[in-house]
Amino acid sequence: MNEFLGTSQLKTATATNWEPPRAEPDASLSNRTASDIEEWRTLINRVIETATSMKLSKAEIARRIGMAEGTFSQWYSGKYAGRLENQNLLVAKWLDAVAEAGDLTSGIPSSPPFIKTRTAFEIMETLTWAQATGDLVMITLNAGSGKTATCRHYCDTRANVFMATMSPHTKTVHGMLVELASELDVQVHNPARLTRAIGKRLERAGGETLLIVDEAQNLVDDAINQLRHFADNHHCGIALVGNSEIYGRFAKRSDGPSYAQLKSRLGKRLKRDKPRKEDLQAFIEAWKVKDPDAVNLLVAIGMKGGAMRQIDKTMKLASMLSIGSGQTLSIDHIRAAWKNRDVEDMV
Repeated sequence: MNEFLGTSQLKTATATNWEPPRAEPDASLSNRTASDIEEWRTLINRVIETATSMKLSKAEIARRIGMAEGTFSQWYSGKYAGRLENQNLLVAKWLDAVAEAGDLTSGIPSSPPFIKTRTAFEIMETLTWAQATGDLVMITLNAGSGKTATCRHYCDTRANVFMATMSPHTKTVHGMLVELASELDVQVHNPARLTRAIGKRLERAGGETLLIVDEAQNLVDDAINQLRHFADNHHCGIALVGNSEIYGRFAKRSDGPSYAQLKSRLGKRLKRDKPRKEDLQAFIEAWKVKDPDAVNLLVAIGMKGGAMRQIDKTMKLASMLSIGSGQTLSIDHIRAAWKNRDVEDMV
């Protein structure tokens, strides 16, 4: 039985607006028993602990429990005059569900750390070339090949390397420049001076600077041409990373100077449309899967599209299924996870 919160616990609860109630339910009412009040005390402790750790407000707790906010407020303050047992039951069901979900997800392993696969080695080799020569390179690989993880690893382990990720919201020249300014810690209040400020930041970063632009396929043509401008005029390496759309639209067209400038300026391109089996096997080994049949199944899943990302998501769900069943992870859990994900027609 948990102890009711005392004054020694008041400070912690107050810090998150969860002060212990100042009164207890009225024991003289005929619609409750001493056991109901004792259960209320236990639940109050659990609510404060859960709400504090999850950083939830009283209104949000009430919503998640499925209780009217006013009712929950009265129950929590000890002023609820109705049948206490019914409200206790609702609160207890929610708390038990939260605890069960926590127990289930806590056992799910994290994705393996960075693995230097053959493809990762090629990506790092290309990035090294761009940084050392101040050149413009393009890396277009299939989804789930680990290109983003490799680029982040390179950025974390090399000096004077910056990485920015583009999205449909930053596809324009100005949108891209704002994103780059944030990553490069450039603060310019005049938008007209943004391009020059970013260029100077890349110049004075210490020599042999590299700017990695991930998801570059989201950029419009003028934005990509602006990146070429940085490489040409500020002598920094630029790596355009993403899918084949980045290069495809330039390779198929020649109308306009920007296309010719880009193609002639491109120093190196790394291209791969399908995952390597050896890369998938290395990733599966990092997941500690030893059973040959399970390995073959995961390789087949990775070959369908999405490569290591498909394997990663499938293994996480398979782990949850095995934990839920109280069994050791097996090929049956992997099969069930792949079927449960229901993405066969999407890859």
